[in-house]
Amino acid sequence: MLPKKELVVKSNKIVEASYRLTLNEQRIILYSICRAREEQKGLFPDLPVTITAESFLKQFPSIGKQNVYNELKDAMNALYARSVTIHDTDPTTGFPRVKETRWLSEKAYIDGAGHVQVIFTPKVIEHITRLEAEFTSYQLEKVSNMTSAHAVRIYEMLAQYREIGTRELNLKWLRNALQMADDEYKLTKNFMVRVLDSAVDQINNHSDLKVSYTPKKTSRAITDFIFKIKDKNAPAKPKKPTTPSDQAARDELEKHGQQRIDAYADDNEEF
Repeated sequence: MLPKKELVVKSNKIVEASYRLTLNEQRIILYSICRAREEQKGLFPDLPVTITAESFLKQFPSIGKQNVYNELKDAMNALYARSVTIHDTDPTTGFPRVKETRWLSEKAYIDGAGHVQVIFTPKVIEHITRLEAEFTSYQLEKVSNMTSAHAVRIYEMLAQYREIGTRELNLKWLRNALQMADDEYKLTKNFMVRVLDSAVDQINNHSDLKVSYTPKKTSRAITDFIFKIKDKNAPAKPKKPTTPSDQAARDELEKHGQQRIDAYADDNEEF
């Protein structure tokens, strides 16, 4: 078990929000959550999180040693321009609401030291630090070796349902959540091969989950995907003891010179 400080916690609203980030942009967010917990400072709208190239490489070794600082800086600069769309309910009207917010309110880099610094917006901080009634948590190492941005997102969506063991995701909803363009993997078969199959392989190879999926059709078209989710670390369920057949029970009794008398069959017999 990793220490609690390396636990990523996100509200389910942010897990299911519509956004698209590169792999390194997602890594900055996940690492910052853990870094703030490790330093016991928390995330605040006026307190930067400092990430060093050395520590970033140690956490995500697949990034490679070459130009790690430049890649980190490029990802931070791109993340600064990104937004996230959150779907919730307007408390006044009760109608569905769509909110858009930036991920970062401030960024900085220190070339001489190989450090970058980020400050998250208040709305994002609200969704990645609070332990609400509905939240998803997992240990950072479970996604550290993934090399697909889609794999990280889909892992989070499935990790929400690890205890239930199954989740159905609508194709249109999933494409929107991943912010895929209409002409990107337009054929569902290509989407399955390039996005879902790749994500499933990485989740199975690198995380604590074992997952598979089955396409679901409405009329002739695939409209949904049913995922089976298994926690690799969950204790195996004890096997139910097998009940011997009626004839087997009789054979065993007769071997010892006994005879089985069925109670219901004897109700009409006199003794």
